[in-house]
Amino acid sequence: MKKFFKFLGSYKFVLALTFLINVAIFAVVTLFLGYYFYILFQILGVLIIVGFLNKHNESPSYKLMWMAIIIVAPLFGAALYYQVKGRRGTKRTLKAWQNVNHTSLKYLEQDNEVLESLTRLEPKSANLSRYALATEKWPVYTNTTPTYLKDGETYFNELFEDLKKAKKFIFLEYFIIEPGKVWEELFNILRLKAREGVEVKLIYDDFGCVDRFEDKKFFKKLVNHGIEAVAFNKVVPTVNSFSQYRDHRKIVVIDGKTAYTGGINVGDEYANQVKKYGHWKDTGVKIVGDAVWNFTVMFLNNWQVATKKSIDILNYKVNFEVQPKVKDYVQPYGTGPINNSAIARNIYMKAISSATKYIYITTPYFIIDQELMDCIKLTALSGVDVRIVTPGIPDKKWVFYLTRSYYEQLLKAGVKIYEYTPGFIHAKMVVSDDDTAIIGTTNFDFRSLYLHFECGTIIHNSKTVNAVKQDIDTTMGSSHLITLRDVKQRKWYEKILAQILKFFAPLM
Repeated sequence: MKKFFKFLGSYKFVLALTFLINVAIFAVVTLFLGYYFYILFQILGVLIIVGFLNKHNESPSYKLMWMAIIIVAPLFGAALYYQVKGRRGTKRTLKAWQNVNHTSLKYLEQDNEVLESLTRLEPKSANLSRYALATEKWPVYTNTTPTYLKDGETYFNELFEDLKKAKKFIFLEYFIIEPGKVWEELFNILRLKAREGVEVKLIYDDFGCVDRFEDKKFFKKLVNHGIEAVAFNKVVPTVNSFSQYRDHRKIVVIDGKTAYTGGINVGDEYANQVKKYGHWKDTGVKIVGDAVWNFTVMFLNNWQVATKKSIDILNYKVNFEVQPKVKDYVQPYGTGPINNSAIARNIYMKAISSATKYIYITTPYFIIDQELMDCIKLTALSGVDVRIVTPGIPDKKWVFYLTRSYYEQLLKAGVKIYEYTPGFIHAKMVVSDDDTAIIGTTNFDFRSLYLHFECGTIIHNSKTVNAVKQDIDTTMGSSHLITLRDVKQRKWYEKILAQILKFFAPLM
């Protein structure tokens, strides 16, 4: 039944229904009133949508895309626009977010000396961090040690060992949690720590986890083991603009001293315990030190909104007795659709446009707007070595076809594109100029860049940057370098389907 409600509340059902209504309206209007009345209906729809687009200061290419959709199918296009652009959700939810975010700002303070030292060391890197600080208020820290985790096996081995050492609290936030060997080992550790008196809190995305466990009350029963679990944005049989926003973050915080993030969910495929799409290449980062505070605040913000209960965040603030004396610059950040600007996309754009020597990107999905496309092309045409790694074995073929449709113009601009031959690459990373790396949860697609709650870690002046670059070099060595000939030899139906899908790219 929950799966049925999930379908009724999904944008797919809404769009399918409105498309059928649109066809019916076209038939009725043209039959009884004439085709010119339908054209008038189209023009009215375009004018209304343009008014909303101008209000939100959208780019010209984005406006043209929406006008094309409205002209073809006015009612369908209006429903699609509502689903994608009604980004402020309900008034109650918006107010809750505003209150929580406003309260947490006073606990996030940038040490100006840290930012000034980064500026002296590397002005370009400092500019990227200044943008993340100015828009989302996440400080950049020193006295933090980042450790690159090159695959899911390494990630879970490190994570489980650190969880066993927890003394005070464990926070976990995942988009997907599914039954299997990984979950069983994690669950056994969590309930053991809960028995020892450790506070354990878990946020799971309801859409990402729906129907993965046979027991429909599985998450509710975790409280019997001392684990507080709450669903983010519950799936309900209603349609509103907030229903499409998902918690795509992957965060673990241990005692406020250690944190984990990256592309890895809780599932056996992420640790290659099962082979769904060949070898699953994923990555993460572990951080120890001052910068963990950003993730603590990030998690507790979502917890307060999901539970509708206030928490004194300072109760979880850690004062390190002996701080790690390192000069890595680490900036964990969170993004979300509540703000009326594409901050997740802009962080990527800033990193790409700032590169002077090289920039490497890994992403499972590559579905972008024209502004990000132009940014990548301009960087490559400026002589920067731009490389993108995408999956060789996709998990969703229609997304794969759409990803490939962007290849030709990128290749002509000088971008090198690799498809990971052994299987599916799920890592979301950017590394540039031996000075900056970004490791997080944000894909290069519309849903991640505009509609999901995401997180990541910007790292400067660290050996972790070199570790990321070396791993991507190794990954490219196992990948197929795409040529224009490969693009031309795509199957005819793949090319046609990709062009059709581009109309619906904002939903992918």
